[in-house]
Amino acid sequence: MKKLPLGIQSFTKVIENGCIYVDKTKYIYELIQGNCVFFARPRRFGKSLLCSTLEALFLGKKELFIGLWIDKNTDYQWPVHPVIHIDLSQVSKANPAELTASLMRTLDGIAETYKLEKLEYTTPGEMLKKLTTRLFEKYGSKNRVVLLIDEYDKPILDTIDKPATAEEMRTILKNFYEFIKGLDDYLRFVFITGVTRFSKTSIFSGLNQLVNMSMDPRFAHLVGYTKDEIDLYFQERMQEIADGKKRSITGGIQELKQLIEAWYDGYRFWKDQPLQKTNDGENSDLARLYTPYSILSFLDTADFSNYWFESATPSFLIKVLQQHQFPLESFENLTADMNELMTFDIADLPLATLLFQSGYATIKTYDPSNQYYELEMPNYEVKDSLLKSVLSAMTAHRTSRLNSNLIALRNSLENGPLEAFIEKIKTFYSKVPYEITIDKEKYYQTIFYLLVQLINLRPEAEKATNIGRIDLVVETHQFLYIFEFKLNKSAQEALDQILQKKYYEFYSDCGKKIKLVGINFSSTEKNVVEYLAQDLE
Repeated sequence: MKKLPLGIQSFTKVIENGCIYVDKTKYIYELIQGNCVFFARPRRFGKSLLCSTLEALFLGKKELFIGLWIDKNTDYQWPVHPVIHIDLSQVSKANPAELTASLMRTLDGIAETYKLEKLEYTTPGEMLKKLTTRLFEKYGSKNRVVLLIDEYDKPILDTIDKPATAEEMRTILKNFYEFIKGLDDYLRFVFITGVTRFSKTSIFSGLNQLVNMSMDPRFAHLVGYTKDEIDLYFQERMQEIADGKKRSITGGIQELKQLIEAWYDGYRFWKDQPLQKTNDGENSDLARLYTPYSILSFLDTADFSNYWFESATPSFLIKVLQQHQFPLESFENLTADMNELMTFDIADLPLATLLFQSGYATIKTYDPSNQYYELEMPNYEVKDSLLKSVLSAMTAHRTSRLNSNLIALRNSLENGPLEAFIEKIKTFYSKVPYEITIDKEKYYQTIFYLLVQLINLRPEAEKATNIGRIDLVVETHQFLYIFEFKLNKSAQEALDQILQKKYYEFYSDCGKKIKLVGINFSSTEKNVVEYLAQDLE
């Protein structure tokens, strides 16, 4: 059984160490037919391995590609090109001055690798120009230079909670990238990748030849794993787990695959879903993507956990959500047009853009008539982790201690009595530090909603009806709860609103016992102070 390439971002190392390589060379071959390409994906999705694969390919290392798609299905001639590979996650970026100095040291180091004359330290852009032209002179027009830039936006993202510093970083990078435009005659291929999609005017000004392939369906599977790829490359690993050698799976490998899908599948980044032929000759939508880092980590440990999320804390995302006062619409029914999804601006950052580009939301559907996308959280890993982080930020409850609270809440709401559930909710609110709470009904409602979301009881927040919006609907195996919240009013007023507007009529044929619940919060007590419940006859 081949080894898992967990934590390995070098294509050469993957192949030479006998690790599994999920063959992406079909898409890579089509990619390199272009000249200047931009491609964005969330972190831990395989972008760095892709850059390393491109580097090996352009360096003519044919022996590493033996047996792969590009070797068996093309007449690629394997010319040797000089490669300038810059990984901005590896440059020093403590401050703008250090970023500039580190970029220049990186370029000078590449010149030294190719045994070129030492570069004069001027500016990063001027040094890139000098390095490119010298490599062109050394290798000739038939072996033009290849430029690969990985994590192109990392210095900006690392400082984005400090807008002035982030703007300085952006200016440095903008000035650096502007030099690419004038190097077209010397370049065979340019590939720039990162997490965000800054507009051309903000960071790639003048680089008109740069083609954004991020949402092109042809490259939907350039990185990430599809279900078919997982079945092909990791079948032995999954079978070993299903056989009980690492964990107990009563339903065998099919149950295991369903669990893996629920936890780690669900990403879609492309504009539409063109039909493609399956092995059975049927048409189907393009397959959604699994997170490679989570898949490899699970196959290594056989333990379902939030690997992708835990690999980097989304502190900036939480700060932005705090600025928006944690709106419920950031988690459900989020929509955006193409411009919002494809543009990242330090000064004006829509929530949909941030969630989508950072990997916490993905495309659910596309409405061609209105030209907007509906977004959703892609899978259980993201949903569980993000909601717990938001809940922790809103309440100062440590995420490590949330699970025991959630189990108790689920049991009391599922099995009753309702009084036990309310008492546990009150205990939870009572432990929220006084200085955190906000005297707005939405704040208390959001915490309530997040708790119910996390116990997997299918809540619907702000459910619209023809006569108004229901604050919260929660469905269990036995009951359907309709909640209405008030702040500094009364539970009776909340319950009367449900009855007067007949919110329950929408669910009259649900086949479950319907419970109407009015809850009143107090901004003084910072808690539930009163509730009234009524069974619908």
